Amino acid sequence: MRRPGAALARLFEGLPETFVWLFAGGFVSALASFVFPFLSLALTARGASPRGAGLAMSALGAGILCSGPLSGELADRLGRRRTLVLALLVAAASAAALGLAASPRLTFLAAFLFGVSSSGAASPIQALVADLVEPPLRARAYGLLYWASNLGTGVSLVLGGLLAERSFALPFFADAATTILFALVVLARVRETSPGARTPPSRVAARAGYRPVLADRAFLAFLAAIFPFALVFFQVGATLPIDMARHGLSPATYGVVLSVNTALIVVLQPFAPRLLGRLSYPHALALSSALVGLGFGAYALCGSPLGFALATAVWSLGEIGYAPSASAYTALLAPPELRGRYAGAFALAVGFAGALAPLLGTSVFEALGDRALFGLCLGLGALSSSSFLALGRFRRAGPLPAP
Repeated sequence: MRRPGAALARLFEGLPETFVWLFAGGFVSALASFVFPFLSLALTARGASPRGAGLAMSALGAGILCSGPLSGELADRLGRRRTLVLALLVAAASAAALGLAASPRLTFLAAFLFGVSSSGAASPIQALVADLVEPPLRARAYGLLYWASNLGTGVSLVLGGLLAERSFALPFFADAATTILFALVVLARVRETSPGARTPPSRVAARAGYRPVLADRAFLAFLAAIFPFALVFFQVGATLPIDMARHGLSPATYGVVLSVNTALIVVLQPFAPRLLGRLSYPHALALSSALVGLGFGAYALCGSPLGFALATAVWSLGEIGYAPSASAYTALLAPPELRGRYAGAFALAVGFAGALAPLLGTSVFEALGDRALFGLCLGLGALSSSSFLALGRFRRAGPLPAP
């Protein structure tokens, strides 16, 4: 029988040491990743209406929307490492500000800055992995980073619910502290990998901007298919906690329900590339979208903790397939000198959905109720799935490499 240590070492086989440090830093930061799942609960506990909480969550999404093009450009021009450290430090400061914010205006500003900076870390990280890791190993590498994030989140969701019952400020301060630790790991152990550090600036600048990204029809079709998927997925931090609260369930129960998602990711995520190895990236994403739509649609029938947990398990399976497929497909399409921008364009598409999803979700929730909202989620998941199937005709993506 294989020892756990040997099995873990096999997951990192062939991956460079710098990647292992990124994995470790991401895990440390995720141990206190409280802002996204607990922000709407914190605001409603302070007296905000569901629509007011939705507006603040939309400010968060608007920050995510702005961060993609900015961080992608900076990752290609200034370097992956510098951009990542800057994003982490701003994210830490804005998370602490959210813990202290008393006025709606300050809350919206801090939420916006957190959206810019927290999402701004994604583009340099995605570009770093594409620079460091050979194509056959990228799906495994991106899956491991996602695994690290959720492994830490599994602890943070339960701990965050307990901290929130004492004070809603505590989770945000803890988030800030672990984000700073991640920045210190990057400064100490992650080297710069940007082609701009090795190539004369004129060669890199010749393809500066987003024009080559916008000319890639296959990539644009991919972004269009991502949009309805993200509209559904962002309801997990916007309307789901409000719906559970209206069913009489506590913040701690919300954290435990979401820990089902984390537990499944921890168990299955490292093996997702092997399980999906015979599917192209678009087909793996189509299957993932269908499962996410089905899981969120099932919330319309839920009223107990068990029901919410089972529905969460369904969409979690879709998330497991989506995580390595989307990142590896983006890296596959991106030229080396444009990897930051391609990652930034991907973040822009997700951020645009993230800015709209909370306001749309809470508005439908208030006007028509939970069944209408989660029925809409089911339909959007089907739309995204069919779009990914159509994307398969481009045939520019290969199968997911097995770990």
